[in-house]
Amino acid sequence: MADLSASTMSIIAKQIKALVKRPLDGVRYVPDHGSLTEVHAIIQGPERTPYEGGEFRVKLMLGADYPSAPPKGVFLTKIYHPNISTAGDICVNTLKRDWKPEIGLAHVLQVVRCLLIVPFPESSLNDDAGRLFMESYDEFARRAKLMTGIHAKPAAKPAGAKKASAKAASAAGGAAAAPPAAAAAAATAAASGPDAEGAGSATPSSAASAAAAAATAVAAASGAAAAPAAEKPSRKSTHDEGRGASTAGNENKKSRLDKSASDKASKKAADKKKKDRKALKRL
Repeated sequence: MADLSASTMSIIAKQIKALVKRPLDGVRYVPDHGSLTEVHAIIQGPERTPYEGGEFRVKLMLGADYPSAPPKGVFLTKIYHPNISTAGDICVNTLKRDWKPEIGLAHVLQVVRCLLIVPFPESSLNDDAGRLFMESYDEFARRAKLMTGIHAKPAAKPAGAKKASAKAASAAGGAAAAPPAAAAAAATAAASGPDAEGAGSATPSSAASAAAAAATAVAAASGAAAAPAAEKPSRKSTHDEGRGASTAGNENKKSRLDKSASDKASKKAADKKKKDRKALKRL
């Protein structure tokens, strides 16, 4: 890991902060590493390109001489591109002879994404991709799209996952309910009773007795509030319980349907990826 000076660390920290506060179009900063010498980002495949729908993870490595010297850029996600080697190294003039200290990390990431829109096959790092791009763009696009489908497609999220999380949070919040109003009123009456009867002669022992009485009243009132409901449920509570049971049944059914749909989608995606891998091996 490079030894960064205090001024270099300050510059990098400011540039990272700008990435977070003002996100770039099609670029998402990933706060994955504690070190300032590595900056990670996800680049979304631009529309109307063979990379559309893909998410490509990129790493910028900053040396001790940054920003006087450019960062080194690497694609961590496999990609078929003339200016990106099979090892992920990036070839672009901004990171070489056109570098200037004032360019900054945001501009570098924008340039890398633009490279997915307009490759430069005449200065290729992947000679096979560069040659195919020049000779038969359709075949190049087919291979690039195939690689994107295998390596850069984001994982599908299970259907209804967010709804399930929200319901669980709501249930957890409901479990921590406040004491019944009757208990609170009983506690207040028990605590204030001694003072109301003899405000002028209150003693520490009477205060302690009042506190104990308040605690007893809370427990008693809580039990009293629960007892009638257990003995004779009202029509409204019975109706609510029936409706609650029906809603729960519907939710369980919907959850099963969501899971089934999610399983089918995952299987379909896996089958497609397997098919794409076989096609790639035949190339």
